[in-house]
Amino acid sequence: MNTGIRVWGIGYRRLTLEGIPHTPYPNPQPPYPNPHTPIPNPQSPTPNYYLLAVSGGIDSMVMAHLFVNSGFKCAIAHCNFSLRGDESDADEELVRTFADECGVPFHTIRFDTNRYAAEKKISTQLAARELRYNWFEELKNTYGFDKIVIAHNSDDNLETFFINLSRGAGLNGLTGIPKHTDNLIRPLLNFSRKEIEEYAVANNVRYREDSSNLSDKYLRNKLRHLVLPVLDGVIPSFREKVLESIGYLNQANNFFEAETEIFLHDNSFEKHNDIYISLDKIRQSHSKEIRLFYILKTYGFRRETIEKICECVDKAVSGKQFFSSTHCLLIDRTHLIISPANEKTDSYVIDKDSVIYTDCFELRCETVEKDSAFQLLRNPNVGEFDLAKLTFPLIFRPCNEGDCFVPLGMKGHKKLSDFFIDLKLPVTEKKRQQVLVSGNDIIWVAGLRPDERFKVTENTRKVLRVWFKRN
Repeated sequence: MNTGIRVWGIGYRRLTLEGIPHTPYPNPQPPYPNPHTPIPNPQSPTPNYYLLAVSGGIDSMVMAHLFVNSGFKCAIAHCNFSLRGDESDADEELVRTFADECGVPFHTIRFDTNRYAAEKKISTQLAARELRYNWFEELKNTYGFDKIVIAHNSDDNLETFFINLSRGAGLNGLTGIPKHTDNLIRPLLNFSRKEIEEYAVANNVRYREDSSNLSDKYLRNKLRHLVLPVLDGVIPSFREKVLESIGYLNQANNFFEAETEIFLHDNSFEKHNDIYISLDKIRQSHSKEIRLFYILKTYGFRRETIEKICECVDKAVSGKQFFSSTHCLLIDRTHLIISPANEKTDSYVIDKDSVIYTDCFELRCETVEKDSAFQLLRNPNVGEFDLAKLTFPLIFRPCNEGDCFVPLGMKGHKKLSDFFIDLKLPVTEKKRQQVLVSGNDIIWVAGLRPDERFKVTENTRKVLRVWFKRN
């Protein structure tokens, strides 16, 4: 195994593929054998198989050049996001030509990125990220690649640090771009954009410039063009010092990760696939919020939700539930109980005193006596219902096709689709709308209108009050 392949040197450092497991092909010069065919010498070790994510830009084309000319067994994957018209097609053609000339397997896919972003209600950048990484994982599983290889460099790492810093990130968010994960490696992360540019010139590497990189529309580009160059001119060795600090932050983060494993080993147990964590031991921690953050981030809980969990732990409030996209957390009297969700949770069981926090909404129930001091709140985000008319447990769920209810103030049933049209509700709002259900009846279109049949009347003795808030 060669762990330090020095393929090129210029200036004070060499651009290398240091530390990457490597068993070269018997013929070290291109064109290389098709990696989908057996290796000629059956006695030689099986080469690691790498999937190179190549956009056509300078970073990924230099990375592909390094891998191919060092004899790595690899294939190339290119995403056409259909965002820049002819430019996107020209990027694809360049990468395809390079792969053909080198005899390297080539995979490509075309995405309707804008449509995906609109459907998911996310930014175009986040949509492109999700699409490409999901596809890379599909290719890895289909063709048996050992690692996905991404061409981020040290300048990308620096920019990511400042982006996260500006968003109020904690320690975990200030550790920069990871050099490797279980399925992915970034071999150029120690090298600057300048070094990569010098390599491209010296080795006649063809690449294309993404015109969007020249625009200051995005925060990353503003940092790259307007902010970081100023700091370079004011602070000697600015980039090297910040990258050094990122390294220290990584060490601190790794310490907390390891310490969390020790804590869980000593103070938790598993029962029926649920994790039970001692509340007393959490309360005894010097920093409960940091302790909970490092425990719960593994289960998909966001910082805002963890802060609310910490408040409940401090106040010794039991019975509250919190949801991430993958798990449910229940605060019991003596333990935090974390349960996996077999499917994406979109329906929630509601009782008279339920409190639910998710990434998308908060919902809280309370029972109120209808005495002489009682007053209806008349707040669209608060549902108030005659407790005696309800069948528990209630269900809080998304709208289904064909749903109908009796809007407050009306006598007959109305389809939710027609109700939404009357309100001129945007399509995006219709998709995220949720309802509260008792038995088979919708009692509340959350945040919009309760059902006439379950309203509070002069004969009501107890009221179920439900507070709803979107995050």
